[in-house]
Amino acid sequence: MLEKSRRWKNRKYLNWVATLPCAHCKREDDTVVAHHLKGRCAPYSGGMGLKASDWLTMPLCYECHGRMHNGDRDLIDFQVFPMILSTLDIAFREGVLK
Repeated sequence: MLEKSRRWKNRKYLNWVATLPCAHCKREDDTVVAHHLKGRCAPYSGGMGLKASDWLTMPLCYECHGRMHNGDRDLIDFQVFPMILSTLDIAFREGVLK
């Protein structure tokens, strides 16, 4: 049996992600939150009833976050990974992650 992987949790990182502009529309306001990877990317996206690790997040404003949760195929299929990788790139360049 495969061992269940442990989630990396870091509230400080999530709070930092929420200070960035929306990864999709570039909006900069107080509606931006850290959105976790979801969906077909198991085991990285968590799984049934589980959340992905906090490093697999991207900043999304209220509108884009809603589109993601409502199944917007353009966002989910083509933009999730570039948005997460861009967030990680900024985090490493700014020394938030080492």
